[in-house]
Amino acid sequence: MVSASGRDGEERSDRDPLKVLVLSWYFPPSNTIGAIRVGKLAKYLMRRHVDVRVVTAREPDLAKTLPLEIPPERVVYTRAVDVNRPIDVVGNLRNRLLRRTPPPGGGAPAGAGGTGGGGRGSLVGRVLSTVSDFYLNLSNLPDRYVGWLPWAVAGARRTCRDWKPDLIYVTGPPFTAFLAGHHLSARLGVPWIAEFRDRWADDPYFEAPDWRMALLDRMERRVAGSASGIVTVSEPWTEFYRAKYGKPVATIYNGYDPQDFPLPTEPPPASPDLTITYAGVLYSGRRDPSPLFQALALLGPERERVRIEFYGSDPGLVFPPAERAGVTDRVTVHPAVPYKQSLEIQRRSDVLLLLQWNNPREQGNVPAKLFEYFGVLRPILGIGLEDGVPARLIRERQAGFFSNDPQAIADQIRRWLAAKDAAGGRLERLSPAAREGLSRDIQFERLLDFCVKVTQPVAADCATRKPRDA
Repeated sequence: MVSASGRDGEERSDRDPLKVLVLSWYFPPSNTIGAIRVGKLAKYLMRRHVDVRVVTAREPDLAKTLPLEIPPERVVYTRAVDVNRPIDVVGNLRNRLLRRTPPPGGGAPAGAGGTGGGGRGSLVGRVLSTVSDFYLNLSNLPDRYVGWLPWAVAGARRTCRDWKPDLIYVTGPPFTAFLAGHHLSARLGVPWIAEFRDRWADDPYFEAPDWRMALLDRMERRVAGSASGIVTVSEPWTEFYRAKYGKPVATIYNGYDPQDFPLPTEPPPASPDLTITYAGVLYSGRRDPSPLFQALALLGPERERVRIEFYGSDPGLVFPPAERAGVTDRVTVHPAVPYKQSLEIQRRSDVLLLLQWNNPREQGNVPAKLFEYFGVLRPILGIGLEDGVPARLIRERQAGFFSNDPQAIADQIRRWLAAKDAAGGRLERLSPAAREGLSRDIQFERLLDFCVKVTQPVAADCATRKPRDA
């Protein structure tokens, strides 16, 4: 049983469990990596006798294949307004105008091989594009999910009519959830913790006009600055946010759930070929499999023994670099699959591919997928930032190979092929020591300790102040 300071400032008894309201756009059964972390956190807190309630969005665009591991009555799914719906109308109109407008001197219309160069329609199309961009930059503050804000607040206030949390735990992105947590903390007179699963105003993957970035930074400082503590997913981010806000900050890795990743009892499947699997999305110009494809081209006849399988990736980002390297015959792209099936595919693969952006701005980014790879104890091939946290973990734990050099990658593939041949077609699993200390239970135990330590003095202070009308 967890103890924490009660609302009267005295130590909470074992009969009075800690009450935590979790706010997150993503939550099971929506199948996405962000929902996995938050769903597992709620499950862990309940196992530790924490009284958990969750407010989340009824996400319409994600497959509902992730298991819900807490009682459904503890989760409030709310609607959300799509603030970008007007852009769909404007975009369709713009596209129709561009398609119908011939370029000067005739020829093919825009969208059919022509440029749509100087006609009135193309001018209107450019104006509509400008208006659309301005609308997006002005309305999507802090992000495109801002239409969830009133519904998230309303859902939380309904939840809190006859139940008052001791702590509000808010996880982003999307960071609309932070706005809801900031508002509810003031209304209810309880502390809140901001979890940065990714960066907000400092996200190097996000590009926008300078005026919008300045607005986002100001918004983040005001909102996250009111949190009692901050949680991040890597040590570099912890140092960054501690310097930025001067608040307590904890590093909590995503980890793996031992219930989903039991230690294997059967030998790996035997096959003369080497299967390299990537489970996840790609980002154009940032997560690039080109070094692997180039390495495959260097293998000569041995390339016929290697298969590269992508699950849930955009074929438009996979096949062009594979074609440039001349290895499309060794590459397959599959649709996304349910979470449990993805784990089974990873278990049966020889090598698991981890892709990162090879840029110093990627420092601190630790994909949650990395911990699934550790969980299944298969060798990892990492491509990207060679002095980042994932590269360090892979090397320190002897869990695979990390490089951007096609020749070095080709040499490593040859070593894996030789190891398979020597072991009768099986590439041995990693030692269980490779994943030691990375389970979600260990990570969430640290998180719970952090939450209690951070909120105890704040809860005592809140007890002396009358909360605003909720």
